[in-house]
Amino acid sequence: MAIAIPWLEEVVADGATAGFERGEGTFFLEVHDASDAEEGLHEGDRLAVSADTDAEPGDLVVWWMGKARTQALARVGDDFALRAVAGFPGPPEEGGNPLVRGVVVGRLRRL
Repeated sequence: MAIAIPWLEEVVADGATAGFERGEGTFFLEVHDASDAEEGLHEGDRLAVSADTDAEPGDLVVWWMGKARTQALARVGDDFALRAVAGFPGPPEEGGNPLVRGVVVGRLRRL
């Protein structure tokens, strides 16, 4: 049995996401193959992400290695280390330079 690896898809802003826009630095991602009761994430959730907001301990952030399919979610720890959530992979400990793409500032759930 294959294990589904969660992934994020960038989506175009629409009427449902309009209330979450915070300027040009806001973009939207749809969650696929992830479910995490602790984080409250479900298949099809849309996340509003601000590239203009500074990440602080406790924030949910989108990090990546510079390519769309490497985007993942992580929680910022008190030591500012990124901790993987919802089955997403964590940043590599060595041999990479993960970049925080933005802070999750809103969540939309399809009913």
